[in-house]
Amino acid sequence: MRYRCIPNSDGLFRHCIHPTAFRNQGKRFAPHKLIRLKEQNGTLLGSLAWERYLPTTKHVHSYGCQLASIRTKKNNKRHIYCGAYQLEASAVRALATTETLNGISSANVVHHIENGQIAHAELRISLKTGNNNVESTKTAILDRLWNKCYGPLRYIDDCDQDIIPHPSSDLPTPPAGAYNDTRSCLSRLWSIIRFHLESWYLRTFSQNASKQSEE
Repeated sequence: MRYRCIPNSDGLFRHCIHPTAFRNQGKRFAPHKLIRLKEQNGTLLGSLAWERYLPTTKHVHSYGCQLASIRTKKNNKRHIYCGAYQLEASAVRALATTETLNGISSANVVHHIENGQIAHAELRISLKTGNNNVESTKTAILDRLWNKCYGPLRYIDDCDQDIIPHPSSDLPTPPAGAYNDTRSCLSRLWSIIRFHLESWYLRTFSQNASKQSEE
C-alpha cells in the first residue's frame, strides 16, 4: 500500500509496553525508550498509531493490548501494556525546523498498514549526509517528541490484574500536560462512523491485494 500523508492537526498515539519502555530491569519508565528509532539507509524509522483509526480510548487500549500480546509471543517473555501517550502530527514535522536538530533534513509521519494493523503510522526522519553522531540525534529527537506528548492514558488489561503494583502506575505526566479529548460529541460520532467505513474498505483492499499477489 502507498504511504498516505497524515494531516498536521491529527492525533497520533504511542503505546507504552513494559519492559520495552522501562529501564533498570523494568523498574522505571524511561521517556527516551518510549519510541524506538531504527536507522535504515540514512532514515530513522519509528512506529506510532493514527487516531483516525483509533477513534475512542477503547480502540486505543485494544490496539495496545494487541501489541503486548504480539511481543509476548514473539519474544517468549511477558510484555505488559501500560497505556498510551498522544501528540499531533505537526509536532513530528516541526523536528525538521528545530534549531537544535541540525542533523536531520526532513521529518514526516505517514499512514502505513503493517502486519494487518490499519492504524499503524510510520515516523520517517531523514538524516543529513555526513551525520556522524546518529545516537545523539536520536536522543535529541526523542527528547523533543516527549516534550510534545500528552497523557498518559493509563490502562490495566484483565489478563494483567495479577501484577501488583502494575507498571502503569509509573507512567508520568509529560511536559505538555495531561491528555484531553477536545473533540465535540458530533465530531467523535463522525470519527467512529468514518472508522468503521474506512476499516472495512482497507481490510477488503488488503485482502484483495494479498490474493492477487498469490495468483
